[in-house]
Amino acid sequence: MSVGQGMLMALLITGGTALILAGVGLPFLIRSRDARRLLATGLPAQAVVETMSDTGLTVNGRPVVAFDLTVSVPGTPPYPLSHRQSLPRIPPDRVAPGAVLPVRVDPARHDRLRIDWPT
Repeated sequence: MSVGQGMLMALLITGGTALILAGVGLPFLIRSRDARRLLATGLPAQAVVETMSDTGLTVNGRPVVAFDLTVSVPGTPPYPLSHRQSLPRIPPDRVAPGAVLPVRVDPARHDRLRIDWPT
């Protein structure tokens, strides 16, 4: 292999690795930014946990949980919504079926929400 071919191979490997990392990291950064925006500007509401299940995924050591919720936004009828979000270290009874969670709902799209976990 010539020096030029070796440089080209190294460039292709480096470029391919950068594309893979961007493809994985960029969507995560966008979701994180959207979540922060929603927590800051979303409508305050409540959601009753109907069911919850572990997805088997973790983000930063926190399990990602699938929730079936009944969401109540002031001024609108309650509606069902399936939602996935990472779960902080909180007592399990705080998210058991029947638990009421504070949420922030996107004013333009009520199907988008974030659970407003206590800090």
